[in-house]
Amino acid sequence: MKKIIAIICLVLSTISLYAKEAQDSLLLKIDKRNQTLLDAGSSKRTLREELEIAFSKKGLVLSDSLWQDIRKAIKTDSDGDSSLSVRIGNSQVKIGIFKSGVGNQQSVASSQSTVNSGQWSGKKEEVRVGLDGVHVKDGNEETHVTWDGVYHREGNEVTKVIWGKDSTKIKRPNLYSRRGLNFYLGLNALTGVEPELAIPYPGAPAYVPNFTLDPMGSRYASIEISRFVTLSEGKKSAFRLGYGLEIDWYNFRFDHNRIATKGPNSVQFTTITSSTGKEVAMSKNKMSVSYLTLPIMPHFVFDKKSAVQMIAIGGYMSYRLDTWTKAIEEESGNLRKETSNLYVNPFRYGVRAEFALRHFPDLFFSYDLSPLFEPGKGPEMRGLAFGIRLL
Repeated sequence: MKKIIAIICLVLSTISLYAKEAQDSLLLKIDKRNQTLLDAGSSKRTLREELEIAFSKKGLVLSDSLWQDIRKAIKTDSDGDSSLSVRIGNSQVKIGIFKSGVGNQQSVASSQSTVNSGQWSGKKEEVRVGLDGVHVKDGNEETHVTWDGVYHREGNEVTKVIWGKDSTKIKRPNLYSRRGLNFYLGLNALTGVEPELAIPYPGAPAYVPNFTLDPMGSRYASIEISRFVTLSEGKKSAFRLGYGLEIDWYNFRFDHNRIATKGPNSVQFTTITSSTGKEVAMSKNKMSVSYLTLPIMPHFVFDKKSAVQMIAIGGYMSYRLDTWTKAIEEESGNLRKETSNLYVNPFRYGVRAEFALRHFPDLFFSYDLSPLFEPGKGPEMRGLAFGIRLL
């Protein structure tokens, strides 16, 4: 509404300028040969003094730049008469320069300097009035009055006066940012009910599956590029929608000596025996899965001086990139490594929560809603991970 009122005022002021042009005009005649003001009578005053008196009667001021333009027009070698026309404020000033000292005012294109409301003339002193505002130029000074404020330039120095609130002076809150390159490091685990006995295929002997993990050896790692869109922002908080792309790894380190293998119909655990028939102990026995993940994280952010700087609750969708097992024999140090899908689900989805605290590492927790293995190919186990964000 303020903008509309300001524009209406500018339009009305423009119309009033043209309406008053006739009554606010000033017509002066100069004798080029004697450099005197015609119709001023005999006087010992200089031409500039006479002009200043004539200007002051109309409430105007003869500027130095306009005086220099008048002097240039007087000193020109043109044989004919010339004239200057300039608008100062609401007044139109016309100055006729006559070589013979008598005659009628005449406009000569070669020496005329005119400023109107349509375009700039390129001279030192200019005024332009239009719907976009009022522009005034005087030498190296320039002023622009618009509906939103006043802009004044003098050389390289710029002064701004803004109507109402000055957005350039509003101090934006220093809010927590989830944007950038992030590294997550933590532990992972498996949840679900393990079957007491499992048969890898019809006719095969039953065995006891064991998904017991080494709690400190099962690690989760992730690298993410994240961005966000601000949905709402206040003075000390904001609500944003975070998104990004990440690659993450599950590393399930088993706390036993049986190696996960791909059976004919399901995943199974195989015991490695020595030539004497004894079970071979493993110093390391793990199954790893890598994913390409798209996280979607709506979150609230607060000022960085707050104790709680961010609360995020969202979800993620993933596509499995690779699956492999790695086992190292304890005595011989032999490495056993196999790359296979192990009937792991090609797609994964789940929920995630993140918390940013002041003077404390950022925390995260994620839980898979989809089972780790394909239906009927393994137990109903789901992965989870928790830890800290390093960056």
